[in-house]
Amino acid sequence: MKNFGLSNLHVVNPTAILGPNGRMRGGHAQDVLDSIVEHSSLEEALEGLDLSIGTTAQKSYVPSNLVRKPMTPKELGTVVKSQAGTIGIVFGREGTGLTNAELSQCDATLTIPASSEYPTLNLSHAAAIVFYELHYTSDESAPGELASEQVKRTILRFLSESAVLSGVKDHDRALLTRAFRNILGRSATRHREGSLLVEALRRISETLSQLKEREDSTRLSAVSESDTEGRDWARRTSSLSQRHD
Repeated sequence: MKNFGLSNLHVVNPTAILGPNGRMRGGHAQDVLDSIVEHSSLEEALEGLDLSIGTTAQKSYVPSNLVRKPMTPKELGTVVKSQAGTIGIVFGREGTGLTNAELSQCDATLTIPASSEYPTLNLSHAAAIVFYELHYTSDESAPGELASEQVKRTILRFLSESAVLSGVKDHDRALLTRAFRNILGRSATRHREGSLLVEALRRISETLSQLKEREDSTRLSAVSESDTEGRDWARRTSSLSQRHD
């Protein structure tokens, strides 16, 4: 981190205590070690980020597994170039990495292209490669406000509501939401773009809701008329039967 100009280190449930030996190995990066912030959960660590990228060595060959459809470090550099905001890179455990559930909490995923015979890198090596790409593009970056996490959550909420009103099944709706979250993560949506998406999806959701209310009202009206006709028919039948008697 120190080599590539990064200083904010967050750790989740660390199993080791940083002692004198660790300090010694830190060399001239003591300020980075001093900056360590500990969290009890990944969800807590991700709070306040405008963009979160989870790392994985495992690509998915199953089309439905959108969680493990990663970008490369070079593509990440392109994503963050000319952008501003707080971006977090999430690295997993040295031995097992991040689980699907943990990756699903991130906005997008990243993998380092490596030999298919042995694609898993040591954590320090993986971090160095990713940090290099970020550092390489940082000198050319320009300010630009990213859409906040709240804006992105609102986009996904209106998208989900519209899908429900359109009759999309729960399983397909979950895949649609995950796919759209991947898109938001890869594109590093700016605040203005996010606001426009929110407004467009809000109007779509409201329109679909109004159409559904009209359909339900028409259906209830038809049922009511049918009940009325049924009662009238029953009364007429009863009257005829009485006169016949």
